[in-house]
Amino acid sequence: MPAIVIVNVSQTQAPTPNTLQGTTALLSQGATNTAKGTATLLTQYANLTPYLAGSKALTTLTQTGGLATATASTAHGFTVGDTLYITIAGATPAGYNGTFLCTVTTTTAFTYPVPSGTGASATGTLIYTVEDVAELVAMGTTWFAQGGSTAVYVLELGPGNAADGTAFLLSSIQATTPQFFYNYVVPRTWDATSAYLTFLANFESNTALTYFWTTTTLATYTAYSALMKCVVMGIEAPAYGTWGANVLTAISYSAGVVTATTATAHGVLPGQWFQIAGVTPVGYNGYFLAQTGTTGSTLVYNLAANPGAETILGTLVASYYASAGIPATEFSMAALAYVATSYAPSSASLMTSFNNSFLYGVTPFPLQGNSALLQTLYNANVSVVGTGAQGGISTATIVGGKTADGNFFNYWYSIDWANININLNLANAIINGANNPQNPLKNNQDGVDFLQGVTINTLQSGISFGLVFGSVTQTELSGTQFALNSAAGDYLGLAVVNAVPFATYYAAQPGNYKLGIYGGLSASFAPQGFFSSIIINLNATQFV
Repeated sequence: MPAIVIVNVSQTQAPTPNTLQGTTALLSQGATNTAKGTATLLTQYANLTPYLAGSKALTTLTQTGGLATATASTAHGFTVGDTLYITIAGATPAGYNGTFLCTVTTTTAFTYPVPSGTGASATGTLIYTVEDVAELVAMGTTWFAQGGSTAVYVLELGPGNAADGTAFLLSSIQATTPQFFYNYVVPRTWDATSAYLTFLANFESNTALTYFWTTTTLATYTAYSALMKCVVMGIEAPAYGTWGANVLTAISYSAGVVTATTATAHGVLPGQWFQIAGVTPVGYNGYFLAQTGTTGSTLVYNLAANPGAETILGTLVASYYASAGIPATEFSMAALAYVATSYAPSSASLMTSFNNSFLYGVTPFPLQGNSALLQTLYNANVSVVGTGAQGGISTATIVGGKTADGNFFNYWYSIDWANININLNLANAIINGANNPQNPLKNNQDGVDFLQGVTINTLQSGISFGLVFGSVTQTELSGTQFALNSAAGDYLGLAVVNAVPFATYYAAQPGNYKLGIYGGLSASFAPQGFFSSIIINLNATQFV
């Protein structure tokens, strides 16, 4: 018999949540044994150990005129002509050991400077590793010190320097569709290099969904501009000692290195930060990291550009407090990136302030004697690890929490969330509407109204998640009138979704109808902000 009832079934499928904002890569340059371009997922620190690159053997280690030549037992894999940091160990005399900026001379050899007086050749079990191994260990250690609920990837870029790494990373990002990583924790050696600064220019647009967690220094943070909304930069707790003010008797520049002489022994040790002031040209002044060769009355520090010949000598500024700096197992910016990655805003877990968030296993920037410096760093949009001491809390916290353009990270996170989810939900509505024979989504006024409703619902979710300020309202105005009303401040405190009426839009854009293009949707909102400081007026009075 013929069927009395025939049922046609169609599906409306909800979108799979977009998890881009919960993805971070720790960048490695030769620190793992994985192939270049490999992304390795870590759900706990123990996952990292099997992937760490081991040390490799050297057959000979000799020096002539203070330039050591290390020869590997097998091809090292570095690019000939590159300069990169390599750690040498196991050698006698000890002057051969340490982490050095090396120049790759052949497929099996590299050179680096050693202190004068070092023996002509080294003995012992000679080994080398790329410096990035210790750094990756520190990144992983600090990341999982924050907790075990947020996984992270290690992205292997292959051994090399900042130019090699940024070139490969840019091509990788551009070739990956859809985008896979939202955050990247970058090696310290990329800081302020010309290759890295040029690379960052690719991610400065308002629609770029990519952030680079950058460890900068007291000497280099000014290299970053207010255009770099893609950069979250921080300075780790510096190491320094105590010493008195000391007049300079000489200062000169040669091949990227400044050598200064003080009137008496200064007490500064290699690896400590110190301040020079009062020199002309002013390029000699600032905060600097003491390099090898700093001893007695000699100060040695790196400087990228030649300031010119000295005309007025200045002073080594007194340091009244000491700081041990950070341990070798700490990479402070990994802690900040963890906080950003762990956000998963919902109606049950609202967005919180990035600034003042708690951190664990990291060293606070020393406070004593540094109030003016810390204010300068805050004004320059540089974050540091602080504490909640002002509120009677000893736990470490993020102080600053801004991107290099001066906006708090929450600001861009909220904008990106809206960008991602409005895109996702509108695409979902159009695809489902194309597969619903009972109620297809048509390009007419009803269809425009429906898509406006999808956008409204998305922003309402943003409000309930703590990402969007105010309440949602809808308008049906021409684009010109909507812009005029917005400029006049008519929508302050509101998240507004405007849809240009169907007839109005296609009267102005008749060619778009046959192409199926409707460009009349607009949304305007303010990201939800958080307190960073409070001003209170307090008046104490006596009864009169």
